[in-house]
Amino acid sequence: MLLSTRNGIFQVRLYAGNRRYIYKSLKTRDLEEARERAVRAFYELEFRKEQDLPTQQKRFSDVINEYVRMREAQHLRGDYVRGKNAKGQQTSPYMLRQIQRVSKFWHEYCGNKTVEKIDDAVLKDYVEWRRDYYARMPKDKIPRNAKLNPADKTLEWETTFALTLLKYAHERGYRGNKPLPKFRYKAQRNRTRPPFTAEEYRRLYVGMRRWIRDTDNARWRYTRELLRDYVLLLANSGLRVGEANNLRVGDISKFKDENDRELYGFEVDGKTGKRFVVIRSNANRYVDRTLERNARWQSEWQRIADERGEAVNDYLFKMADGSKIITLIDQFNVLLEREGLTHSADGEKYSLYSLRHFYAVHMLRKGRVNVFDIARNMGTSVQIIESYYGKHATSRVLATRLGS
Repeated sequence: MLLSTRNGIFQVRLYAGNRRYIYKSLKTRDLEEARERAVRAFYELEFRKEQDLPTQQKRFSDVINEYVRMREAQHLRGDYVRGKNAKGQQTSPYMLRQIQRVSKFWHEYCGNKTVEKIDDAVLKDYVEWRRDYYARMPKDKIPRNAKLNPADKTLEWETTFALTLLKYAHERGYRGNKPLPKFRYKAQRNRTRPPFTAEEYRRLYVGMRRWIRDTDNARWRYTRELLRDYVLLLANSGLRVGEANNLRVGDISKFKDENDRELYGFEVDGKTGKRFVVIRSNANRYVDRTLERNARWQSEWQRIADERGEAVNDYLFKMADGSKIITLIDQFNVLLEREGLTHSADGEKYSLYSLRHFYAVHMLRKGRVNVFDIARNMGTSVQIIESYYGKHATSRVLATRLGS
């Protein structure tokens, strides 16, 4: 054990074994206090070696930052190989955003704790802490789109993410021989956003036509036309909102099926990785209309981009100033309010994701496509399709088949 000073602050050098030394600031200028802290550090190090714990403690925030950097690097490399360990995990844009979003809660909740002190009790207490997160925050500080009451599935995902972080730390020896916690919050029941009924969907697209006709303002008209085609594409493809926002013109391809019909397909990079999404044939005109509108606005977007010193992006759906869509939920809510379609008959609030659910239910009710193909096109599992949408899909045709 060796004491020294750096800029007047005492630090200690401790021997960690295998010709390695640990340097630790004692955060004091007083010699006697420095000696006491150095002795405590020495005995703490000896204890950690005896217990087969890492000789240098790592804060949970450090682990989170290291893990996020690894996933960001995977995303930039385009690694999409599935696997159970961290190196084999895929990192789609959607997944990266989720990881970055949830990381902030864990940083704030227990980021300063050393990683080996994160146990089942800490994970369990997170649930109540997270439920009260926005209730503790001043109203003017709450983000506009924040969900004040996290859903059970959200809490399940966030506690599962913590277990992933701890497993990552364990594989790198940051926890020594400490056993991994096992607590994971389990959602009490499956909940999904309500799907529009066929009649509500009809009211929605008829209402969008009226809304477009009600303005002479070029930019307002553009935004309403954008929302119309965006909504109709979601309802006829099963795309997730984030997937639609990230669609680029280069992701679109046109081909003919066995019946010689022309169809559009999208190369999607979403929550479950890369897949090819085929839209319903009657939705071709929504894509054509969007491409034609984009061509008309191209010169305006070029002018704006030149003023900003930027290049024009090639996203399929863009705001009136040519920028990438972040969210259209505010405009969609205005439309729902206008048409009196804010809630389902059961009192559940509609959202843009209700259009994805409408697609699933509609395809199941038609009965022309099997559940496996629907699940693959939507980028989800057959189990999810059956659990979330099956109860909505017993049509007369299906009932006839089941009863025969």
